[in-house]
Amino acid sequence: MPTHYQAASEGRHFVERFGIGCPSALAVVRPGEQGVFVRRPRADRLGSKVAGRFEAAAGRWGLIPLFSPDGADLLTHEAHAETAAAERNFLQPWKRGHRCVVLADTLFHSGGDGKAVIGVTRYDGQPLALAGLWNGWRSPTGQCVESFALLTLGTPARRNAVILPDAWVDDWLHCAVEETASFLRPFTDDQLVQRHSGAMLAR
Repeated sequence: MPTHYQAASEGRHFVERFGIGCPSALAVVRPGEQGVFVRRPRADRLGSKVAGRFEAAAGRWGLIPLFSPDGADLLTHEAHAETAAAERNFLQPWKRGHRCVVLADTLFHSGGDGKAVIGVTRYDGQPLALAGLWNGWRSPTGQCVESFALLTLGTPARRNAVILPDAWVDDWLHCAVEETASFLRPFTDDQLVQRHSGAMLAR
């Protein structure tokens, strides 16, 4: 499963791909930390005016379910694409079509020995478009706290984040809920570059 990611370092990627600005965020994001995700505009903010097709939001990497009493849920940074539609933690975001995209220059995951780290990038240097689910949770004090999870595919021993081809990003964010699963496929390996290094764990 992903252990952390290097957020897209250039704001132009948000302008070129989505026509939007990007909130300030951490350069390296780990579970439980704040990251930036792109979604279609929240319906409860649209009012009667037509909004753009996309908006960027900042939220915790680790989706907070609606039923959470305190927002301290653990191990919700990863949603298994094969079962998320039926899992208690992710059922409501899935049904509501709360899909998002996280732009990352590099995605890191453990090499399996507890020390080595594998960094995955695109061969052309463009950011990875990682598929995710987002949620807005109301805290006991009335504050709306936003959060997200990355979708993964694979086996119990090896989970890989779902990387969307560029041509799929718009459709992923705006498709009907019934079409969600059709976008959750492995990315073509020949378009990715992997680097193995223990040093990558450093910020």
